[in-house]
Amino acid sequence: MKLSTTTLPYLENTGQLLVRLSDLGHRVALESSNFEHPNGRWSIISAAPVKSLELPKKESLSTFLTEIHDLYKVLPHIDSNLPFCGGLIGHLSYDLGIEKVNSKKHNAHPLILCSLYTWAYVIDHQKKETTLVYWPEISLQSETYLKDIYTQSLLSPALKSGDFKLTQPFTAKWSKDEYKNKIDKIHDYILNGDTYQVNLAQSFSSKFTGDSTHAYLALKKAAKVPFASFFEGENWSFASATPELFLQLDDQRIRTKPIKGTRPRLNNDQLDQQQIAELKNSIKDKAENLMIVDLLRNDLSKNATDVTVESLFEVESFSTVHHLVSTISAKITNKNAIQILIDAFPGGSITGAPKKRAMEIITELEEGPRSFYCGSTFYLSSNKKMNSNILIRGFLFAEGEVTCWAGGGIVADSNWEDEYQESLDKISKLMSALSNQ
Repeated sequence: MKLSTTTLPYLENTGQLLVRLSDLGHRVALESSNFEHPNGRWSIISAAPVKSLELPKKESLSTFLTEIHDLYKVLPHIDSNLPFCGGLIGHLSYDLGIEKVNSKKHNAHPLILCSLYTWAYVIDHQKKETTLVYWPEISLQSETYLKDIYTQSLLSPALKSGDFKLTQPFTAKWSKDEYKNKIDKIHDYILNGDTYQVNLAQSFSSKFTGDSTHAYLALKKAAKVPFASFFEGENWSFASATPELFLQLDDQRIRTKPIKGTRPRLNNDQLDQQQIAELKNSIKDKAENLMIVDLLRNDLSKNATDVTVESLFEVESFSTVHHLVSTISAKITNKNAIQILIDAFPGGSITGAPKKRAMEIITELEEGPRSFYCGSTFYLSSNKKMNSNILIRGFLFAEGEVTCWAGGGIVADSNWEDEYQESLDKISKLMSALSNQ
């Protein structure tokens, strides 16, 4: 088999393209809406995979990973500087990481959904051009058809809003008193030595009508992040406006960029700069971040050597919040990229530390599945490049109901009211973006 590549005109607004691809099924969008960010160069859009695999139960994980590896080998390995040249795109539910998944609490969505995509629009926001990558011998759609859809999207890039609507306001699952009681319980666990950080998330829900594609586009526009994603199953879809990289593999080097530490953006420039300074100098936030850096150093060392902390406590600013970000890298010793991903999953920044006990406490206190929230979307390209995000700022659309989550790391000196407000800072502007559709 031989890969075909075609250079196409640049398409900054991908809304029309995503809508036009809807009839093909299993659409996936891995997009940057923050082109100035160091990780914001590329967007990848595809649909109609030639084969999809779903893992419904964790007991079958070992066999399933072998099937994924075999699916990856369908396309030959090639040399290319593009991030994606066809290959696997998959989605891991947070619940995959739970040691014993309670079937009564686990929802109907797969623990892993992984598909082989044999064509994609790879959009370079730096060079302002798009490449259609296409494997002709195996793709289900003709190359001409895919070029035509793209051309039509170029000719009419504007997208009418209004095809998505919330029919009631978002409501929190927990009252403030319930949230406080859960923070108190975590503090008890910390004082007893069970754990030293737990990432507790509260959920919000609403009802909707219309196409969730439009909701995703509104979220992407509001958040302006480098790792936004949208994907769908048979009767559900998931949108994430995440700023967080999980694992990136390129040239035998694995890299992760955990986020821990948040301040809301303010409209006044001077006050906004004060927010940045406060975050940079926060002993509490830096301590939380360092806990997760140590956890991820350990996770990477399972399949790598030369584990290096490239940067600590850098502030990255987005349209809604400022975040404290660190960067860790290592040289891989295991060439099985999927196994590396699974061994580090879920990301430490959304569990706490130590990871296993923190996740047990999360399961106890949250009393319900996170689904793909805090999971990961990844691609493993035929040129051996892998990238993945952490699905925070996530919205699940299913059967007319939309659910979203927001959380934060709880440590010994956490104040429950501050933590409650931080969770709202992370998600409220995104909920408003959907309410204004």
